[in-house]
Parts: sequence; structure tokens; C-alpha cells
Amino acid sequence: MLRTIPQSAIKKLGWTTITYGIVQAIRLFTNVVLARLLAPQLFGLMVIVNTIRTGVALLSDIGINQNIVSNPKGDTPDFLDTAWTLQVIRGVFLGTVCFLLSSAAAQFFRAPELRYILPVAAMFFLFGGFFSTGHSLLQKRMEIKRLSYFEIGDATLSLVVHVVLALITPTIWALILGSAIMAAFSMLLSFQMVPGLRHRVLIHRESARELIHFGKWILFSSLIWFASMNFDRLYLAREIPLALLGVFGIARTLADTVTQVAGRGGSLLIFPMVSAMQADGADVRRRLRQSRRTLLLLAAPGLALFLSLSDLVIRLLYDHRYQEAGVLLPILLLGVWFAILSTVNESILLGLRKPATTAFANLAKLLVYIVGVPIAFHAYGIVGAVAFFSLGEVAKYATLWIIGRRQHVGFIRDDVLLTGLFLLAAVLFREVAHVIGLTGTIAELFPWVRLPGALS
Repeated sequence: MLRTIPQSAIKKLGWTTITYGIVQAIRLFTNVVLARLLAPQLFGLMVIVNTIRTGVALLSDIGINQNIVSNPKGDTPDFLDTAWTLQVIRGVFLGTVCFLLSSAAAQFFRAPELRYILPVAAMFFLFGGFFSTGHSLLQKRMEIKRLSYFEIGDATLSLVVHVVLALITPTIWALILGSAIMAAFSMLLSFQMVPGLRHRVLIHRESARELIHFGKWILFSSLIWFASMNFDRLYLAREIPLALLGVFGIARTLADTVTQVAGRGGSLLIFPMVSAMQADGADVRRRLRQSRRTLLLLAAPGLALFLSLSDLVIRLLYDHRYQEAGVLLPILLLGVWFAILSTVNESILLGLRKPATTAFANLAKLLVYIVGVPIAFHAYGIVGAVAFFSLGEVAKYATLWIIGRRQHVGFIRDDVLLTGLFLLAAVLFREVAHVIGLTGTIAELFPWVRLPGALS
């Protein structure tokens, strides 16, 4: 590993892990405090708002960030200004779409509050459209420390803003207005990330052509990604009460926190590193294999420990209204392991400028959801549906492995051994926790006998 990965990259990985851990701790604390102040129904409503927000955002995603990072001309003024101009146009367009969708969304989700909420949520897109390209430029340069400072500050202010608003008005507006205020603040702060970086309205023909050419696969991939990543929210929002949807949202948020750690490492380190190699798949595999193995060896026991104590975490952090999340979280965390493997492989393939692979992998995941989730839900309730959400991650990983193998970047032997290590560590951690009286047995962590009507 030391021969293949520069020491500077290793230090950046350590910095990334520590600072991102701080950010996630702040966000978790924010989530726990808000859960004490607000009703589960409000979190269920916010799940719908965020799903619509993500879906609308991906309607015109041409991968501006990925373009800047992977394109050799990505740091030139004409390219950056063109990317920013396209982003502004996109933000105005998406804000308008969100505003116009409010009545239809309220009717579809049977939530009349959306008629008033979504027009305000449209501000998210307007502020996001004017966001500076400095974040992408720092990612391209792998200036992890500066990015981390920005994210820690953003998370800290978000904690203060949301909690203050929740104390003033313990309604959905605490979450909506808090998000809008943070979008505006993040936009303003983004212009301070790279000293001297300023933007002008410009459409440089060659730069626009390169952005759109690379972005066409990003757009297709993003649409499939949205459908696969949000199928659970879209489906459950129509099938279960808002309070239970809010409980599921809590479990999903905690599970996604782990996935996002891997995603950050992939996007900030592996993706730009592979892009900079300018090498073929076989060479990339040779140079990254040991480092990839080491990273996953570090991730496996950490996730296994979280999995083994997941029901205890729910009991300690949340009140009685959210305890059902302790049944859902361990099932989701099984899928998270395969999501981590997929994230690493996606970053490698994207660095090889193979953006279509993500679309195909997410399509396989989506097909598993479309076929299996409705059947599992009607047979076993929400627990059965959540089990298929994790199975979808396995399908995504398998698809990426097939594609990666053709590009000579397959790691199946490593992944089989690492998966076995992860599962064994989870069982051992759980048994130790049971022996010392912290938790129940491993069987109690996955109460399959309660599947029919476990949660209703």
C-alpha cells in the first residue's frame, strides 16, 4: 500500500475519516435533539419532501461536479464559468418545477400540507444553483482539509438553526425553513472556499459540449440512482402512516450515515486518484488492490460493531416513539456492507471514465425492488420490505463486479473473504455484548419470527 498510494493521500484519508466523523456526530446529535422536540409524523413528511427534492434535482443532472473533477480542463476559467452558468440555469428551472409540482405531489402522497411546503422548498434549488464551483475544484485538487472545515462549519450552524427553529415552532416549518436558511448560508460560504475564485455568466462552446457529452450518462445514471435509492420512500409513503414512515426515516438516516462515509472516501480520494492515474484497468487494479483491501479491512469491524449494537443505539438515543427503528436498522446495515463495496467499485470505474456502469448497477437494484418489495411488504409488512432493500444492494454489487471484471478491476476473492470477516465480527461483537449484559442474543437482533405484522 505504501508503494502504490502516496503518503499525502494516506494522510488525507485519515483527515477525511476524522473530520467526517465529527460532521456525522454533529448531524446525529441534531437528529436526536430534533426527534425529542418534534413528532414522528413531521419526520415522515420531511422524508417525502426530501424525496421530491432529490427527484426534481436529478431531472437535469449532467454531473457538473464529476465533470470538473475528471476533466483535464476542469480547473480552467472558461470551463468553471460555463459549468457555473449551466448550474444557475438548472437551479432556476428546478425551483420552478418544484413550485409547480406542489398540488400534484400533495394529491399523490395524500399529504395536503405539501401544497404550502413545496413552494418554500423551491428555494433550495435557487440557492443551490448559485453555489460556487469551489467545492468541486477543491475535490479535484484533493484539498481535503479545507473541504472538511467547510462541512464542519455547515453542520454546526445547521444544528443551531434547526434546534432554535424547533424550539420556536415545533412544526414542519422548523425543518423546512431550517433547510432553506442553510441552503442560503452554504451558497454564500461556497464563494469563500477558493480564494480569488469568481464566476461570470459564460457559455464556452467547447466546454459546454464536453460537459454535456460526459453528463448524458450522468443524467441517465442519476435518474436510475434516484429511483433505486428512493424507491423505499416512494413506496412506503403511500403504504404506511406518516408516523411509521418517520420511524423508518430515522433508521434509514443512521444507515445512510455509514454509507456516506464510504461515499466521501470514494469521491474525494479514490475517484480523483484514479482519474489522475490516466491508466488502464489492469494497471489501476494492480496499484489499488492492496490499498482497497486495507480500507475495507478497517471498515468491516467498524460496521460490524455498529450492527451488533444497533438496537441498543436506538434505545439509548431515541424515546419510545422511535423504538421500532431498532428492528429495521440492523437489516438495513446488512445492505450497507454491500453498499460500501459498491461505492468503492463505482469510484474506480468513474475514475476510468465509465459513468454508464453506475446506471446499469442501480438499474439492477431497482428491478429487485420493483419485483420483490411489494410482494415482501404484503406478506411480511415493513420488515420484509426492508429486507429486500438490503437485497437490492447485493444485486447492485454483483452488477458492478461483472462490469468491473470486464474492465480488469474485479476484486471478488477479496470481497468474499471480507464479507465473511464482517459477518463473523458482527456475531462475535453481539455475543460479547450479550455476555456482559448490554444486549440480547444475535437471534434477538433479527427477530424473524415476528415478521408477519412485526410493525404495522
